[in-house]
Amino acid sequence: MPLAAADDSALYRIERESDTSVLRLSGDWGRAHRLPTSEALAAALTRDGAVRVVIDGGELTRAHPRVAAVVHALQQRLDRRDVDSRTRALPESIRSLMTLARPAPQTASVGRGPRWITRLGARGRGQFDAVLLVARLVGNAAAATPRLALGRAQARWPDFVALVRETGAASLPVVTVVNLLIGAVLGFVGAVQLNAFGAGLYLADLVGIAVAREMAAIMTAFIMAGRVGATFAAHLATMEANEEIDALRMIGVAPFEYLVLPRLAALTLMMPLLFLYAATLGIVGGMIVGDLVLNTSPMSFLGRLEDAVAARHFVIGFVKAVCFGVLIALASCHMGMRAGRNAAEVGRAATRTVVVSIIGIIVIDAIFALCTNALGV
Repeated sequence: MPLAAADDSALYRIERESDTSVLRLSGDWGRAHRLPTSEALAAALTRDGAVRVVIDGGELTRAHPRVAAVVHALQQRLDRRDVDSRTRALPESIRSLMTLARPAPQTASVGRGPRWITRLGARGRGQFDAVLLVARLVGNAAAATPRLALGRAQARWPDFVALVRETGAASLPVVTVVNLLIGAVLGFVGAVQLNAFGAGLYLADLVGIAVAREMAAIMTAFIMAGRVGATFAAHLATMEANEEIDALRMIGVAPFEYLVLPRLAALTLMMPLLFLYAATLGIVGGMIVGDLVLNTSPMSFLGRLEDAVAARHFVIGFVKAVCFGVLIALASCHMGMRAGRNAAEVGRAATRTVVVSIIGIIVIDAIFALCTNALGV
């Protein structure tokens, strides 16, 4: 016998069929001022101990989204009461909305995470693979450099000239400003301290040795890491994101010889020249401060500099500059070609290049300091 709802008889009715309750939806739910709640429907459907519920939408005059919301909430409540529910004769649009509302099925059960020893092994394996990639990069550089010198590498001469101009002439303004000021700062600090002991004459020793052995090479390397290294990494990361490097491999062009080798050669060639230029500017900056603070004439400063600063100091700085150039070039190309294929990875590659280059520069400088001290150079 059909049981009509007390307040919403125009929207639904409930019928009993042995142990099954049938909810027949009817009318236009879009025009109703008040809808039945899923909690009230669930209580009415299971009041007489029904273990199955059928929701019938054959008498609906309009497929309104309200129907999907109420039926979906009702089925969730019935599932929590362990009542089997199914639908029939619901409009296609309502069934589609209910399908979208259901959570995605779990494809696999969530188990315990890997043990700490497994995570440690995975991280160690990742670090080992990274070391292998770096070793492969260095090996490729050593093997391909003779081919570049003989003109047999897959590199374009115009690209190399453009890279030399970018790493050399385009870097002169910032190298000039930074190293001139560094020399002036060293000169001012040294002048104040040495003048307190009446040893202002030795300002040329302090500035000349500090600039030639350390500051000119280090400051120039920092500048090139932030300016050129980041540019190289961002350029190669963009090419990787745009699949241009894969395209080079597809047409038979070796990406290392075409992209990495010209950058390595350009930076390795220009870094020593920039070091000599930077050392000159640093000494000039110290000489200007010596003239202003200690009234030391430029000729006296240069005469003392010639006696105090030996050629070996410039040789040490020159060799450091070559090592710094190789480090920055390899780090930038390595980070750029390992970047992911999205825009965010371009910035991350540039940042990693600068960080790795700066740390590497300091480590190499420390190694040089230990070696030269042990050899008494």
